[in-house]
Amino acid sequence: MRKIKLLAVAALLSVGTSASAQFTNTSSKSARTASTDGWSTIYVQYNPTKIGIDQKGADDMSLNAFSIGYNKAFSISKSLPFFVEAGIGLQYMFKTDEEPYEDYPEVNDRNIQPTADKYNVFSAKIPVSLAYCWSIPNSKVALIPFAGIDFRINISGKVKTEYEMGEDVEDYYEGNEGFWEEYYGLQESRSLFDEDDMGDEDYTWKRFQIGWHIGVNARFNGNLLLGVSYGTDFSELFKKAKMKTTSVTLGYCF
Repeated sequence: MRKIKLLAVAALLSVGTSASAQFTNTSSKSARTASTDGWSTIYVQYNPTKIGIDQKGADDMSLNAFSIGYNKAFSISKSLPFFVEAGIGLQYMFKTDEEPYEDYPEVNDRNIQPTADKYNVFSAKIPVSLAYCWSIPNSKVALIPFAGIDFRINISGKVKTEYEMGEDVEDYYEGNEGFWEEYYGLQESRSLFDEDDMGDEDYTWKRFQIGWHIGVNARFNGNLLLGVSYGTDFSELFKKAKMKTTSVTLGYCF
């Protein structure tokens, strides 16, 4: 009788284990199928950027930037949630710099004083990342760590110097568009990519850059995406200068 009971218990345990394993395999297969599908994302970003300048006497530059873009994630494994994500974005970067002119003497009636440099840069960027999508059990949240490289094309970039002028000079300026260059030899707007405008090859910006990034995104209910990343350049923006960028992302996945 005792042997019969033991055999019965063993049989029940065997059936239970088999059923549990089948359920686990089915659930895991379903979860894997759900987490290995690719997705698309449209996004906006805030990109505070620092240009680190390793030149004697030169200070680093801090700029604000905003981006909009589109990314597409492609599955690269049938059993694991690994993806290659690539896309394209447009970025606008800007800064008002008053520091170079803080020690200039105050303007008088017949004087012109530079007061600030305004930077405006428009770029296109192509990020390519390797990502892993980890779905948190019993939730509608997925964490997506990623790392990759960035290709950036600087389409346009200008620095405009603002001036404060005395009353007599201001009266003369009205109606004289070439006043700055012709009368005072001053230049209002300069291209960051033109060596003649920048005055030195060492300070002339380059059109193409390549860099790296690392970060993590969180996807909620399959659609809402929030993320943060950090990256810097492999190539120089100009001599001994590289961009370092933090990105805060808000996106919609579909």
